[in-house]
Amino acid sequence: MKKKSAAAWMLSVCLILLMFAGCGANEKQGSDQTHGDRLTILGTEGWAPCNDWSEVEQYGSFQQLKKMLEDKNLAIEWEVVPADKYQMLLQTRLSGNRKLPDIIKANGMDDSTLMLLAQRGIIVPINEIVEQYSEGPAREAFDHTYPLIRPLTTAEDGNIYWFCNVQKKRYKGQDNCDGSFTIQYRKDWADRLGIEEPKTLEEFTQMLRAFREQDANGNGEKDEILFVDCSSFRTAIAQWFDLGTGTLAIDPQNKKAVSPWKQPHVKEYFTYLNQLVQEGIISIGVSGNYDLLDQLRRENRVAAIWDYPDVSWNDTAVQAIEPNAFYMPLMPLDALEGVKPAVMSEPGNFLWERFVVTKDCKNPQAVARLLDLVFSDEYKLLTAYGQEGVNYTRDENGKIKLIPGLTFEKLKEERSAEGAILWNGVLPRIQDVDVESRSSADPLTERRSKVASMMIGYDKKYPDQIENYLAVPTQEEAVRINELQNNLEIASKELALKLVSGIVPMSEFDNEVEKLDRLGLEELLAITQARYERYLEKIAS
Repeated sequence: MKKKSAAAWMLSVCLILLMFAGCGANEKQGSDQTHGDRLTILGTEGWAPCNDWSEVEQYGSFQQLKKMLEDKNLAIEWEVVPADKYQMLLQTRLSGNRKLPDIIKANGMDDSTLMLLAQRGIIVPINEIVEQYSEGPAREAFDHTYPLIRPLTTAEDGNIYWFCNVQKKRYKGQDNCDGSFTIQYRKDWADRLGIEEPKTLEEFTQMLRAFREQDANGNGEKDEILFVDCSSFRTAIAQWFDLGTGTLAIDPQNKKAVSPWKQPHVKEYFTYLNQLVQEGIISIGVSGNYDLLDQLRRENRVAAIWDYPDVSWNDTAVQAIEPNAFYMPLMPLDALEGVKPAVMSEPGNFLWERFVVTKDCKNPQAVARLLDLVFSDEYKLLTAYGQEGVNYTRDENGKIKLIPGLTFEKLKEERSAEGAILWNGVLPRIQDVDVESRSSADPLTERRSKVASMMIGYDKKYPDQIENYLAVPTQEEAVRINELQNNLEIASKELALKLVSGIVPMSEFDNEVEKLDRLGLEELLAITQARYERYLEKIAS
């Protein structure tokens, strides 16, 4: 083996020093159980309302989790890092020789990256642990309860190297109930201005113009905006133009991998967004900047926004300044004559995020007990809904009904959040839920839920989370994906913003897409198609 050069050696030393100096101080130890088999878990803090791990002990759901861990004879040492520092720390820890925690949340790492870690022996097979030591729940989950786990996580060598967040949505007896994303608009503004709900793209655009021209927020300025991420095709509006959801996408109707850059109506889409930018309806300076979103909503400036159709958090973020604020979701709008618009969907059954067991784990039996807990009925309820009588009740038929009015602010005040938003940074979310639990007696809220339900049956969809439709890459594919994908994604985002802002004129569109091809767009599209076909074969079998 060749000796490292002095420069390479110094770089390794610097990385390790940076890790200790810059990251160690941000790691938070806490909430350890004092008795039982010890496991160390590295992850990130949760999200609103509890994005500070030092507060997690105050929540009833977390106390219930601790009791469940004690019953499994598990003592967890949590190593929790703020989200904005996690990626750098994770890369440094995995590339260094420092002893690794037993379990790591592989935040932001895709299948191809993790397969390279598996090939280096840094992460170990999960299936061997489950098959040898599970007392039932984890084995049942892998083999039966969640039928996507094995097809979507089994590598070329037959092993499974990560476990995931799992979602299984049901609706009126349908086990695979797709969710969706859409555009929500300010219905209270539209009602006040006498504007009917838009049914076409042109009507939608005229409404956005009227909000600005007639000063819908009443502050004397033309500052009412549409909030979407113009660097991405994840806008719902792109799907109205019959475009996929990402640089690489899946068209399930025709069972093929696609790229919006190659689809017929992509130029019309960017022409439309550019028009909105020129009129001030979209502000490039805030486009997709979610750090600014809370401020924009508090300032009552967001006229329409991309989001789930049935959520209310956009309302509550504005209601301090405008108590009657209400965002209403739109069904897909006709954007082009003769072109049926699509829904941007979220698979009802899907896996996301990844947790790995490292080579330094010395107690696989404890890992199996943890996985049995994660896939237990009690944990599923606690993660998805919270505490009975606090976050939800049951009707006379035993169906779960969420307690209304539990805003993030109230959940924080009462320390009563469901587990998914407390520990999603350190343990998996098992979202095994019935969509009907979101029904409401409020007519407007019920109407919003009805739109979400109508989208379930909509017959033209481009799914988000395309990894959910792709088999694990082969070793050869993983290498090429890692070589090409990052640069391609960066170039795609940059080009989208340049087209939307007008920096690159539409006359240069074809030349710019050729540059994406030189960065590997066509090759990655072919790899995606191959993975998709293997996935379809596995599902069929």
